[in-house]
Formats: sequence, structure tokens, C-alpha cells
Amino acid sequence: MNQPASSAAREARELLKGLPVWYAGLSVHRRLQGLTLLVAGLLLLILLVVPYNRQVLVIDLESAQPGRLQVYFDMGQGLSEALSTVKRYQTGPTELRYELPRGTLHGVRIDPDPGAAPIVFTHIGAVGFGGRERQTLADPLQLDGVQMARDSSADPEQARFLIAADATDPQLAIPLAVPMQSNSGVAPATWNLLWWAFWLSLLVAISLQFLRRPMPLLALALIVLGLCTALSMFSPTSGRSVHPDELLHDADAGYFQHHWAPPRMDAPDLATSFTSSPYGVTYLSEWNVVYLFAAKTSRIFGELGLDVMLSYRAFNLALFALMLVGLVVIRAPRGSYIPLLITPQLWYVFSYFNGDALPFALGMLATVIALMPEGPLQRFLQRRGPFDAATLGHLLVFCTCLGLLLLSKKNYWPVAAFIALSMSVVALRLRALLASSLVVLLLAGVAANGAGAGLAAAAGSSLLTVVGIMAGLSLLYCVYAAWVLLRESHSRAAIGRICLTLALSAAVAVPWIAADAYKHRGGPGKTALIEQQRERFAEPAFKPSVTRTLSAEVSGFKLQEKGVQIGQLLDAPKEWHVGTFRSFFGVYGYMEYFDTEDAYRFVGWCVLGVLVLALGWGLGTRTLSPAPAITSVGCGLALVLASFLHSWTYDFQPQGRYVMGLVVMMVPLFMRTGESQWGRVLFTAVALLLFVLSAASFTHIALPHLV
Repeated sequence: MNQPASSAAREARELLKGLPVWYAGLSVHRRLQGLTLLVAGLLLLILLVVPYNRQVLVIDLESAQPGRLQVYFDMGQGLSEALSTVKRYQTGPTELRYELPRGTLHGVRIDPDPGAAPIVFTHIGAVGFGGRERQTLADPLQLDGVQMARDSSADPEQARFLIAADATDPQLAIPLAVPMQSNSGVAPATWNLLWWAFWLSLLVAISLQFLRRPMPLLALALIVLGLCTALSMFSPTSGRSVHPDELLHDADAGYFQHHWAPPRMDAPDLATSFTSSPYGVTYLSEWNVVYLFAAKTSRIFGELGLDVMLSYRAFNLALFALMLVGLVVIRAPRGSYIPLLITPQLWYVFSYFNGDALPFALGMLATVIALMPEGPLQRFLQRRGPFDAATLGHLLVFCTCLGLLLLSKKNYWPVAAFIALSMSVVALRLRALLASSLVVLLLAGVAANGAGAGLAAAAGSSLLTVVGIMAGLSLLYCVYAAWVLLRESHSRAAIGRICLTLALSAAVAVPWIAADAYKHRGGPGKTALIEQQRERFAEPAFKPSVTRTLSAEVSGFKLQEKGVQIGQLLDAPKEWHVGTFRSFFGVYGYMEYFDTEDAYRFVGWCVLGVLVLALGWGLGTRTLSPAPAITSVGCGLALVLASFLHSWTYDFQPQGRYVMGLVVMMVPLFMRTGESQWGRVLFTAVALLLFVLSAASFTHIALPHLV
């Protein structure tokens, strides 16, 4: 074991020995908060693991007059009044839901009122959580009643039943050929008790923390959460979808309602995911754990009466809330909240279910933890204090966030690189020249990976030579700087701890990656399977074999292969930069609800001015050194370049959500702006300006059109 690792292990053992003394020194407030957090965590684990399957009987009917249906359930001991429920239906189409008793269901009997008007039964089945897992119990066209019969004069495809004129007890029996387990797992009363205990424990723990952290910027962020909640809970969930690809995201999460591991791409259960997109694609083809988390937590939100889609949206809202809680718990500097107010497009991302909200929240927390100059993680990396409980907590949270960020959408991988690079720049106190060299290598790597051969052909030999020389000189300087740093014992220890931290982060991602690789061992390979499934499930006009042959004017797929020059993406009519800029600052729905051109121009100049002000303030007050600033700007350029090249080489998509990681990269510019009285006053005013601009767009464009 190397020296940094053995030193960390020794300090960890000393920490464990000192835990009783540390606990004795905690205030009652902290002890109570820790206890409630521990209880909430254990209860959440139980809620995610214990089997629980609530089902209801659903009867869809239509009648010209209102009436009642009494439903009896045979649970193996025959029918009885004790196991029956009466519900009323209205004139016209009605859906009646009856909670099934716990146990094994052998049959159902439906009793209309004597003298009821003719009833048309359209569907009789059992529905699981959220209404998505439907199971037909009987075909109404095949049923025979007692004192009620099918109307022979009606449409033969319509199950219209007439109640006999002298009926005293009309009945419609539905025996089940195969008995069905209903409401299996823990008892509903136990489930509800666990659920309420979890929320109560969590709210108590959060309240104890917030009581001692009055923050104007936090209050603005909480208002943002409220606006997101309004849009999320009151926008339509049926009919025409008004959120980008939400149905596809829902279908991908639906796979994990019954699974825990990443799927093989030709698994039969993935058919729904592939067919949910006209392109025949699924986000499950990537290492993306957001759908697992959303599916497993949706059962908790379902207890609030939310259907599956709203449960998934509530998951995103919970991510925003937990991100705020995390920032409060780690005592994030005031300025860390300002980026959350930069653009309403970020708020929109958290208002519907997608794959972008989780990596943003993870990246935000990991960035703040990594870059707080006097934070426990930086003290650990620089060996400036003991390995105490706070250090252990920050280290575990950071490694978890960064590891899960690697298992998120690929457009957030540059954010992961930014976090690792910025953390190293701060810990090692690197100079601006070395930071610039590292950024040059990052940009070269992104360009080579995104479209190496295409860019080389487009650039020409002269420009390619210049870029090659710059990259070569940057690499030589980085090697020289590494040699100098490794000669110093203090820097060598810091590098060891940085490597250990990054290795622990990677270890979080390894099990998922290994499971995915194991599922796709042998031929034909994951990439080939994805292409086969796309060809199989995509709509005729979007099959890969077809889109490759369509002109660049008709399809934005594989523009580089179709001979489109990279510069043409910036010319009319494509104007990639214009679409990306607008959708970064507030375009809603399927790129259809826009603000005015003057509004985008005004917001853009305001945000640019705020960023320049933050940069100048930080450099002027020496609360921001040049190296972290260069890292932020350079990594931001790498993210934009990666998105731009993706539009050129794969599919033209000028969408701001693909570069939303830029907001995370703004954190170093604002983090320490509140360290002086004048700074707090100035940047509180800046935050209010950004909030007003974003709230104007969100309330004027998003809410009226989407709620």
C-alpha cells in the first residue's frame, strides 16, 4: 500500500477510536438531527426494498343514467358482504376503481342496482401502481349475467347489458381461470406507517438545519422550487406531451419497475422503450442510473396519490430540494446559490422527468464540496487538518456524486472532468500556465474524440499543424510540471490523496459498468445490438438505413457523412448557436414557446455582464485566482465544443439542456463573492436581478403555455 493510502487508513482508525468523544461533544441539536437523518435513511432503504404491490379493480363503463355498482370479491372463502364495495357512477363514461382485498383473488361479481339503465362495459381489469401495469380480468363480450343480459340489437363489438324488468338481484360473475395475487407484500397499514415515518424524520432533520441558516439566496432558490412544482404538478400528463422526450424517459424508467441491473439491449422488456421514440432509441443504451432511482422512488410518491408520470416528476423536484438541502448541510458559501438563478431553462429541467436533472444536482454538490477553500475535502487533500467526521462525510458524498455523475448522460462527462481538474488546481495551487496547458489538452481530446478525422479534414494542414504544436507543447509542459510536483513531498502527498479520491469515485461507477459489460459479453456486441434494435423499432422514416440516405435538408442525422461542412451549422437556416443560446435562456415545450428576440438579447448581455463582474471582483479581491478561472472557462468551452460536434457527427440538436453543465462551471466565479460586506450587498443585488429576469420568462412563457 502506498504512503498516502496507508496514512489515510491510519487516520481513519484514529477517527473510529475518537467517535465516542466526538459524539459526547455534540450538542443536543446535532444529536437529534443525526438521529433523524439515520432513521430517515433506514426507512427509505426499507421502502425501496420491501415487497409491496397495491392493486385496484378498474371497471370502465358507460350509462345514460347514474347508478351504483356493488362488487363482491371471492378470496377463496366465497362471496360475502364484508368483502364488497359499493361505488356510484355518473351519466356518460365513468371509470370506477375498487381496492382489491389482500390475498389470492379467485373471482369477482358485479351487481348493478335493480332497475338500472342499460350499462356498456368497456374494460374490466386490475391495475397496479400508477395505472400503467394493466391486467385484463375478463372480456365483457364473453360474460353472461343473471337477471341481466347482453343487448342483441346493439353493436356486436359493444358489451351493452340490459337489466331485466323484474330483476331483484342482477349479477355479472367473473371467475378467474388463474387465481391472482392481490396487494402482496407488507400490509398497507405497515406501508403507510413506514412512508409517513420517513417523511416526518426527513422534514425534522431538514428543519433543524434550516433554522440556523437564514439565507436570502436560499429563499430565492426555494421560490424557484415552488415555481418548478407548480409547472410540474399542474401541466397535462395525457394527450399531446408538452415536455421534451418525457414519454421516452418514462418508458425507460418503467423498465426498472421490475429490474435492478442495466439491461441487455435485445431484452424483450425493452420493446416499450424502443417504440416510445420514433427514432427507435432508448436512453438505457448509456450508463444512466437516473431511471433506476426514479423507478424505485416512484412507489413512495405514488402514496401521495400521484400517477406514474407525476411520480417521476416529483422525483426531479425531490432532486432539486435535496440539492438545496445538501448545499445547506455542507455549509456552502452564499455565492454558490447564484448560478441556480442564472437561467429559467434550468428550472424547466427540474419541472419534468428527464435525464439531465440528476447529473446537474450531482455536479453542483460535487463542485461546491471540492472547491470550498476551507472545506473539509480541500483540507484533507492538502493535509491541513485531522481526518475527522466532517472530512469523512464530505469525502463520501463527493465520491458518491462524482461516481454517479460518470453513470449519467454523456453531455455531463465534461462536467466530471471539470470537477476533477478544478479540485486538483485548487489543492495543488497550480499556476495559470499549467491550468491553460491542461485545458488545451482537454479541448484537443474532446475534438479528437468528437470528430477527429472530420475536423482534421476541415481544418487543413496549416491549422492542424498549429493545433498539433500547441497540444504537443502543452503536453510537454504538463509532464515537466508533474515531474516538479512529484519531487516535492507535500505536493506528492496531495497528488496521492487526489488519486485516492478519484479512485474511490470511480469505484462507485464500476459495479454498474461491469454489470453492463457482463450483459453484453460475446457477440454481436452492445453497439451492434443498439443499431439492430433501432432498425427494428424505429418508424419507417427514421430507421438508420433510411435517415442516412435522406438529404441534409430533410434529416439532421449524420450531417458530417452527408458532406455538410462544420461551418454550415452556424449559417442559416440551421444556426446552431442561435438555437442553443435561446434554449439555454428559456425555450419551453418542444422548442415551440419562445420569448422575444429583444428579451434574449437583454438577458444574454446581463448574464455576460454579471459573469465579467464576478470574474473581475474575484481577481481584484484575490478571492479567485487565475488558474481556477481559466479552468472554468476552458472546461465550459470543451462542453460547448462536445455538444457542437455531436450535432455535426450524429444528430443536429441545438438545445440548451445539452450545455446546462455550464451553470455548474460558473460556481467558482461566484463562490467567494459573499466574503466581504460590500460583496454580499453587491452580489445579493446581482442575484435578485438574475432571479427577476428568469422568473419573468418562467412565469410569462412557461407557466401560461404548459399549465
